[in-house]
Amino acid sequence: TKPYVRLDKNDAAVLLVDHQAGLLSLVRDIEPDKFKNNVLALGDLAKYFNLPTILTTSFETGPNGPLVPELKAQFSDAP
Repeated sequence: TKPYVRLDKNDAAVLLVDHQAGLLSLVRDIEPDKFKNNVLALGDLAKYFNLPTILTTSFETGPNGPLVPELKAQFSDAP
């Protein structure tokens, strides 16, 4: 087995996929509010460590809705 190799923040990025308002209510294994708070906390960590962060949506103008507003605010410079 390979020994554990610690992540290097210079070789890391954060990808946040489909954290849209309409999809939060579909999360079943954790309360939606807790899930949202966890996502926002991950965003805070990405900011703290200056990690490149990519936000994606599947269909922002459709039934899934836009990205969670708080997440958009955290990364207001994201395209």
